[in-house]
Amino acid sequence: MADLPHRGTWREARSEGTLSADIIAQIRDQLFAGELKPGDYLGSEASLAQAFAVSRMAMRDALRTLSATGVIEIRRGAGGGIRIAVAELGRFADALAIQMTLLGVSRGDLIEAQIATEAMITRLAAERASALDVEHLRALLTGAADTVADGAGFARLLGTFHAELARVARNVALAVVLRGILQLLEATYGSDTTPARARGVLVKYHAVVDAIAVGDADQAATRMRHHLEEVRAHALRKPPSA
Repeated sequence: MADLPHRGTWREARSEGTLSADIIAQIRDQLFAGELKPGDYLGSEASLAQAFAVSRMAMRDALRTLSATGVIEIRRGAGGGIRIAVAELGRFADALAIQMTLLGVSRGDLIEAQIATEAMITRLAAERASALDVEHLRALLTGAADTVADGAGFARLLGTFHAELARVARNVALAVVLRGILQLLEATYGSDTTPARARGVLVKYHAVVDAIAVGDADQAATRMRHHLEEVRAHALRKPPSA
């Protein structure tokens, strides 16, 4: 049986700005209000144009923008049509990283954002981690110890550790923000990591995991914050061309 279109409370599009902008606003408003859910079938381009009382061209312009921003998926052929997109954490993080790059966000600002985000992530991880979660975190640090001579490889493995820490915290919003930040910082961390610094970082992260293992949220968050504040101080001391 074919999907029935979402019976949204669409009103005729108005042209104070553009018709397509009004269509976009209506769909986004219903999404934010929880009236639309991931996977909801909206109908075809033709049926939506009729519902909004606009031309196919205006509808097509709105759908193009909604697709580009990840709000909808447009499927062609049999069984096709327009649906509210299913969220992808990686896509959201990529978009965040791109926008921060276009805004010219500095490395110092990124690290400060990482400090704020990851201190809370670490606190939540300490409150929510299972014994198996702690085991996975320790295993990632053990694996990273084999790559201390490879700055880029070490940074990639630590990125996996941070992603696992965010998973353990079980907060999707924080996980997305952290992933976007780390996408921009990973390359600079890799070029800035000597074997001695890498070994020192692992000691500090093992101490963080020790606090998580016993459920000491205050200590875990404090240890992570202190480490990242040292990273920030080191980054600000470095000449811009280094």
